[in-house]
Amino acid sequence: MAYNVLIIDDEPWSRQVVKSLGQWDSLGLKVVGEAEDGNEGIRKMGKLAADIVVTDMRMPGLEGVELLQEMNERYPAAKIIVMSGYDDFVYLKQAIRSRAVNYLLKPIDPEELGVSLAQCIRELDESVARAREAEPERQAMPPAIFQDTVVLEHYASYRKMIYGYLLELKADAVRDSFRKLGAYLETNLQDAAMPDAGLPTKIAHDFTTMLEEFASGHELRLDLLQNGTRTETEGESDSQSENRSPIAEATRKAGLLYEAAILAIVGERKSKAKLNIDDVQAHIERFYPEAISLETIAQRFFVSKEHLSRAYKAATGENVTDAIVRKRMEAAKSYILDEGLSIKHAAQLTGYADIAYFYRVFKKHYGVTPGDLRKE
Repeated sequence: MAYNVLIIDDEPWSRQVVKSLGQWDSLGLKVVGEAEDGNEGIRKMGKLAADIVVTDMRMPGLEGVELLQEMNERYPAAKIIVMSGYDDFVYLKQAIRSRAVNYLLKPIDPEELGVSLAQCIRELDESVARAREAEPERQAMPPAIFQDTVVLEHYASYRKMIYGYLLELKADAVRDSFRKLGAYLETNLQDAAMPDAGLPTKIAHDFTTMLEEFASGHELRLDLLQNGTRTETEGESDSQSENRSPIAEATRKAGLLYEAAILAIVGERKSKAKLNIDDVQAHIERFYPEAISLETIAQRFFVSKEHLSRAYKAATGENVTDAIVRKRMEAAKSYILDEGLSIKHAAQLTGYADIAYFYRVFKKHYGVTPGDLRKE
């Protein structure tokens, strides 16, 4: 089976190097696109349905750590190969967390790239095989739905394809497959445009039953999804609905329901993976006496410094570094005034080994030195 590859790197020459080093044809792979930063990469993933992503880590905009998180949330079935010119522990940690197939240091070794691509292919093949095996035998196509065996075979093929995309949470691919199925049935069934509700109802029931099996393993409320898609359908004009045949309408509604199921799961995963600012604040409260910083906290929560800084400032109105200093100064003031500790001891308890530096920070924060504060 052929798989699509997307290359993401802000340097055109670097993308060209990857293209020249990969044994694409012999591996049965196709480079379907390139992107110069993470934001463009995410956009092209949806359009190109890439199965494998080869990406750099340090790029402008949505850089490596954030990109891996976004890829993992939105395209969990995609296989990722990470490239970096830096042997960076944070990047390596996030690559592992995002289930990257390999972490390659630049300059890229052709043999290592080939081994990594081959591993991607093996994992993708295994995913496809599992998807096929996962479809319960009891969901086999009831012969009574179609009399024409050719149509039945095509329907079964689309059905299996849709179920595979459902397992891989590929909403765009599911939507496109339902659209193609509807078009095929309209073209190849003589009575597709007739107002007979029997066939569309059987198709709708078949796909609903298959989705119920899937939903039961993901704690999805199918009734809520159906209510949501029903509301979306009711928002259409009468002319839009009347222009579709019953077959097209049945496949379209099934597609909306499947897409809603996928988006619900992806949304839930994204919510769980979202940076929790309360947790960051609790971390500062607990570890302010230690050598924490914006960088160490970003490492702790597996996000980039830039993302942590923006998210924390947006939620609290305060910079992370300022929050650490404020907490340390509040504690130091309490140690000096309320508990009567020596200034040196107060500095040590609040994370300052350099007493002179502690004096400077304290005076900048309160406008007076620790000694003057005590005299007051």
